[in-house]
Amino acid sequence: MPPYLAVPHYHLSKLPVTTKVALTCFATALLGAMLFVTLGVFMERTGFETRRVQANWAGDERVTRETGQRFGEREMYSEPGRRALYDIVHPHSFMMPLLYFVLCHMMEMSYAPRGVKIALYVGAFVSMMLVTFAPLLVSWSIGWAALVPPAVGVMSAAFAVMTAVPAWQMWFPGAERS
Repeated sequence: MPPYLAVPHYHLSKLPVTTKVALTCFATALLGAMLFVTLGVFMERTGFETRRVQANWAGDERVTRETGQRFGEREMYSEPGRRALYDIVHPHSFMMPLLYFVLCHMMEMSYAPRGVKIALYVGAFVSMMLVTFAPLLVSWSIGWAALVPPAVGVMSAAFAVMTAVPAWQMWFPGAERS
């Protein structure tokens, strides 16, 4: 039986200090990676704009042809080939579910109402799947691009909560629930 289902509830604050330090380092590295990918990579490439998401994964010529929107000389995007899109999606389709599983497991060992956890897990899952397969979806139909910036925001926020709450409760347990 997983420790978070044991009676009484096994809380993260009861972990040995070495495990707490390791999990805190993991959480800190993960939060840094999330900030870099969301604000550094995604924002730099798309500016959280639908038209730039479209251009990033479908190419500016196709976006101009299908929507009439023009891009400046400094904003040229070439349409990636199918193989390039698969090379983007392939590692993410394996890594993101593993990260999601670890974060859900840590969140289960923290105190939060069941409904909050379920909403967090479902929101994180749906947004994660949209973000993971966004390059293929947008390449297939540029209309999917409108969902990508909100999905990135929801996924980043949900993953951040699922990282920060357990780390906080691990060191500052407060009043434990029975």
